[in-house]
Amino acid sequence: MMTSNNAESFNTLFKKDRELPILAMLENIREKLQQWFHDHREESQSCISVLTPAQKDKLFKTLQVARKVYVEPLDQFRFSARCGCNFGYIVYLNDNTCMNRWFQFESFSCTYAMAVTLYRGIPPHTLCSAYYTTGSWRAAYTETIFSVPNEAEWEVPDHILSLNNLLPPPVGPRTPGRTRTSRLPSTGEFSRPHKCSRCGTIRHTRRFCTTQIPLHDNITDV
Repeated sequence: MMTSNNAESFNTLFKKDRELPILAMLENIREKLQQWFHDHREESQSCISVLTPAQKDKLFKTLQVARKVYVEPLDQFRFSARCGCNFGYIVYLNDNTCMNRWFQFESFSCTYAMAVTLYRGIPPHTLCSAYYTTGSWRAAYTETIFSVPNEAEWEVPDHILSLNNLLPPPVGPRTPGRTRTSRLPSTGEFSRPHKCSRCGTIRHTRRFCTTQIPLHDNITDV
């Protein structure tokens, strides 16, 4: 099931295709998905790292900061990690698995947990979700989307052929006015108000800001 953000992205990508007749729209979507699967399959096959390129870069940046974190063991599974004069952050590592809430939310260990892996000599990529690995990336695009053959070459089962005499459902007259092209917001979904980076007020942007801002603070001599 698609989330609201995924559905919105999907509708935006195929906005022009949605204006076509149904068969042409489905064919255009199939062609784009076919090209995307091919491109991602080729890209994933050429990747030789354990993690995908984006997650590999994220891990590299996290480890750069983690090397500056001081780690002190508390017991067999808990460690105190702190950076500079900050308070210690308790990291719970059980069977080389990070048990903190950050990992449960991101499926990617935080800086302090990465510092503990360096202290314990654990390969850092083992604390990342398996879905971030190149193997999972390749598995996501193993299937091939084939072109639709000529209708004369279709192999239709008998129980489907018996349904071909069904007529489409009756459609009433169109309501007056233009056909809606934008999506109706879901229940509880609100648009984020625009905030001006110049004056700080909402409902307009810097480009259309007309608020007068003084050049200097008013200073009154006593």
